[in-house]
Amino acid sequence: MVQYIQKTLIQCSELAGKVIRDCTIYDDGSDGPEVVIEFTDDTTFTVCLKTSVSVEAKSIRDEGGQPQILKTYTNPAPARRTT
Repeated sequence: MVQYIQKTLIQCSELAGKVIRDCTIYDDGSDGPEVVIEFTDDTTFTVCLKTSVSVEAKSIRDEGGQPQILKTYTNPAPARRTT
């Protein structure tokens, strides 16, 4: 039997005991997939899975020994467009 160790990423204890009025899962929210939970006390809790992509390039010289990195280029992910 395989057991997985779960690590708590976010714990929201203040939501315990609240009554859910509606729960909607959106395929692509403003930042990625999004879960919106509406409670009967007129509060809302949202969870959004944010993903990012970056590009890294390196200029390297290899003359038969240990390769030497001449320069590293990093490009962070562009901001997502909102509509």
